[in-house]
Amino acid sequence: MRTNSPKHSVSATQEDYLRTIYLLTKRDEAVSVTNIAEKLGLSKSTVSERLKGLAKAKMITQARYGAVALTPLGNTVGRKVTHKHRVIEVFLHDTLGMSDDEIHAEADSLEHALSDTVIRRLGAFLKNPKHDPHGSDIPSLD
Repeated sequence: MRTNSPKHSVSATQEDYLRTIYLLTKRDEAVSVTNIAEKLGLSKSTVSERLKGLAKAKMITQARYGAVALTPLGNTVGRKVTHKHRVIEVFLHDTLGMSDDEIHAEADSLEHALSDTVIRRLGAFLKNPKHDPHGSDIPSLD
């Protein structure tokens, strides 16, 4: 289980999809199979199959051949993963001195491994940053 919810087990792949949909939504970009596939570097058929699983898990809704939207549960997971990713980027950049080019890939890996408890402590250690090294807002964990 990737999230700290006893009711919902979310895989790293599902987290990646939910984070992508969350970010597209926040940027007011179209959330479609094509747009998700482009952002994740995957084929549309692969994305379509994965979205079926997210819909079955009640994390997204999707109009037939249309827009994809997060449910409240999917939005919560997408926001949490985004929070984790950005706090990790701050740590890697500000504390470890890693370059902007390096931090994204590392944060992509670590966001799935660190619990909400560790992220809260890391955030407190970093004095609860409001923005990541790229200037993007860090959404709340809760």
